[in-house]
Amino acid sequence: MLLLLGAFFAGMITVLAPCVLPLLPVIIGGSISGNVNDKRRPFIIVASLAVSLILFTVLLKATTLFIDVPPEVFVYASGGIIVGLGILLLFPSIYEHVIMKLNLQTKSQQLLGEGNGKGPIIGAIITGAALGPVFSSCSPVYAYILATVLPVNFGVAMIAIISYVLGLALMLLLIGFAGQRFIRKIRFASNPKGWFNRTLAIIFIVVGLLIITGYDKKLQTYVSENTIFDFDSLSAKLIPAKGLETNEEVLNVEPYTAPEFVGLENWINSEPKQLSDYEGKVVLLDFWTYSCINCIRTQPYLKDWYSTYKDSGFEIIGVHAPEFSFERNPANVEKAAKNAGLTYPIALDNDFRTWNAYNNQFWPATYLIDKDGNVRRYHGGEGEYKETEQAIRTLLLEDGGSVPNKTTSALNGEVPVSEKQTPETYLGTRRASNFVADKPLTTGIKSFTPSDLTRVNQWTLSGEWEVTSEGIKARSNSELTFRFAAKDMYVVTAGNVDATNISVTLNGTPISQTGKAGSDVQDSKVTITSGQLYRLVDMKQFTEDATVTLTVPAGVQLNVFTFGS
Repeated sequence: MLLLLGAFFAGMITVLAPCVLPLLPVIIGGSISGNVNDKRRPFIIVASLAVSLILFTVLLKATTLFIDVPPEVFVYASGGIIVGLGILLLFPSIYEHVIMKLNLQTKSQQLLGEGNGKGPIIGAIITGAALGPVFSSCSPVYAYILATVLPVNFGVAMIAIISYVLGLALMLLLIGFAGQRFIRKIRFASNPKGWFNRTLAIIFIVVGLLIITGYDKKLQTYVSENTIFDFDSLSAKLIPAKGLETNEEVLNVEPYTAPEFVGLENWINSEPKQLSDYEGKVVLLDFWTYSCINCIRTQPYLKDWYSTYKDSGFEIIGVHAPEFSFERNPANVEKAAKNAGLTYPIALDNDFRTWNAYNNQFWPATYLIDKDGNVRRYHGGEGEYKETEQAIRTLLLEDGGSVPNKTTSALNGEVPVSEKQTPETYLGTRRASNFVADKPLTTGIKSFTPSDLTRVNQWTLSGEWEVTSEGIKARSNSELTFRFAAKDMYVVTAGNVDATNISVTLNGTPISQTGKAGSDVQDSKVTITSGQLYRLVDMKQFTEDATVTLTVPAGVQLNVFTFGS
């Protein structure tokens, strides 16, 4: 429910987003072009925009029907349609000439104007439909639904997207009607060949060209950086917090029956199990994925708990749900578990069926289940190690159980994150952020010229890269430069490749010469052999501004950077 309400209000405030503001003249213009007394036009534009946005989401984000069609094709189509509409507004005689030439006057009146004197509506339909793909990248909440909810629960995601679209449509309707009402009071606006409508036509053409060239994104960045209003921060507050019901009690969930395992395969360290096999034991269900730095940082605590309490009737089940496609490979997961020293049972949930059964949303996330099979505690993300261990001991002591006198170091565990730390940064188009270069980051093979990094958290590319929704793959020796704030820096690579080296420099110096190389770096190079997380930088202490440059050989794909402090 909170997600649906958040999505609805996010849709409403999307009209304030920097990427939407340049498009509002098109909404208003489409509502008033033709007959300003035609009250259908705002409804038609907004309805077609809403349908277009939902269809665009389903076809491009939820299916693979257009997997080989570069997203810029849809950008060019949207921009081109808006330019075309602008040209027709600027030169209305062109439209009239085509209609006369093809002898379509009667048909256009019957099919488009319904014979009621209100004028054709095809322009309003096309205007709204063209704007759908453009509106699909304007809200962090919309992006959250696509990236986090859609891959694991299609039904919930689509309801949330529809809720988002309804909120957006409501505000756009109000804007369209307000524009109509204002224009009706201006007599000169009613002349289709007057200067007002010609100015409107020029705005259409300019907006369309901005979309085609990608300069609408640069305008968005400029507006975002030079206004006090922080749309992204406001939108982020509408995203559900990481976690369920929590309070100061270590058993923070109203008890409910834990769902049975569904679709778990390729068990590691154990034969296939069902949750019912652990009746009479306290079970910690840990949702994780092996390249997630947040998950990796919880592993020392998990291992300590397992070794300390397993003889008292405690069990951990690791449910591995992949974030990236290469994490679906059982051999990769088994290798990662072995390298991390994880000896408790682990199973692969490649289809997110157990994830969905628990309505889980995050990596990592833990569900603590008592001896009767009831969930008694939940925690999403890192931290609260002390509370989790206290909960484990509490449940083990129920019904006359016992626990060892010793506890683990979890009682002093803290999350190694600073407020100023660079956030996790994805490199694929699905969730990329803070990218700057001579052209936008869109799917396909691109040659990039690097841009100056004017702020911390920005990154840029040079050379030829193949860009996908998940990451970026070097096509030749190419470079990535990242300006960041952190103590530690990690990168996740994809797929199994022949051993090859990425060169690493820090602030222009080979990193091994600085004494700040990460544990996976030798002689300023990190050897890439498989899809996993590599530690690039170890600064010894938090640093507010540093720049790392990676020289990446052909065939190596980078997916995400993560940071620690």
